[in-house]
Amino acid sequence: MPAAPDLINLGFLSDSERELILEVLRRDQELRIVEDQRVRKLKKEFLEVKRKGAKRGSGNYSERSCGRCQEPLSRLPVFSNQCKMCNHYVCRNCQTFLPNGSWLCSVCTQEM
Repeated sequence: MPAAPDLINLGFLSDSERELILEVLRRDQELRIVEDQRVRKLKKEFLEVKRKGAKRGSGNYSERSCGRCQEPLSRLPVFSNQCKMCNHYVCRNCQTFLPNGSWLCSVCTQEM
């Protein structure tokens, strides 16, 4: 079994310097925990959005229902309601507008 790595000797630091370093390390640990929780939450939300968006890229479904929430779409032509990334027809509630003025469906936006 390999020997444990040598620990860094911080004996040359003053007590105040050691306290400052320990405080930075504690803060780093807190931030890592918060970031891990945020990433887990985002993954959970993404999986939920993906699960709700039952329609897949095959296109074997009615074009009269939203490809994400399954709500009925208007009987008017829906060509302008087609996501540019996945080609699903989606309702207004499932569209996410981008800064450049275009939009994607809620699932494609999460995948970006």
